Amino acid sequence: MTALFLLITRYQLLFDDWRGYVIAGFSLVWIANIYMSLFARLRLEIREERIELAAAESAARAAAPGE
Repeated sequence: MTALFLLITRYQLLFDDWRGYVIAGFSLVWIANIYMSLFARLRLEIREERIELAAAESAARAAAPGE
């Protein structure tokens, strides 16, 4: 997929020959991995917040038995 993207867009990095395509391919994959890891970390933080809120709500319900 990366190679296809590089060929369609003719994106080269640092060099104007085949070496530019190689460097661009590695850098494109590297940046994509950074974005995916940041997205995964964000999802994990959101999930932890949901768990904490659910625990706080259940504790609040247990503390107020009259309602």
